[in-house]
Amino acid sequence: MNRSLIADRYAKALFKLAEEQKELERIYEDVNLLQSYCKDAEGFTDLLNSPVIKPTQKKQAFHSVLDKKVAQSTLNLLDLLIANNREVLLEDINRRFIWLYKNEKGIKEVTVFTAIEFDNKQQATLNQFLKDQFKSPIELTIKVKPELLGGFILKVDGKMADASMSSKLKQIKKQLLS
Repeated sequence: MNRSLIADRYAKALFKLAEEQKELERIYEDVNLLQSYCKDAEGFTDLLNSPVIKPTQKKQAFHSVLDKKVAQSTLNLLDLLIANNREVLLEDINRRFIWLYKNEKGIKEVTVFTAIEFDNKQQATLNQFLKDQFKSPIELTIKVKPELLGGFILKVDGKMADASMSSKLKQIKKQLLS
């Protein structure tokens, strides 16, 4: 069976449960916490993926680390994944749940690539401008790429607009050489 299809089913089930129990915000925070562990915590994914560690040991480890940090529904999901030998799908489930949440709340993911660092005031101004333009909440990420030379690249929900100097220079070079 397709891995992403399985992850999608678990994420949808968790999302529906969170809505029914009126814990959507809490579960969203839990899922983000788990996702940060998957990406940043040394040994976390090794524990998830290890065929040597027994399921009971995995459950004990998760409960000891997460017991007071996450909702019971989140722990139940982890127990279910371990019982069904699906814990390797946790990162995929997290990603899909986060997508479902943002889609439900109308949150736009915006990434801006710039040649220079933005200060807090510039970030706040840009964030407010984008909120006004899209008429929805914005999750803004700013990444510095000095190779852009100037201008910016804007990515919104997978679509991209390139207004960088490096892109303009490449266009001019292409026109001059043709």
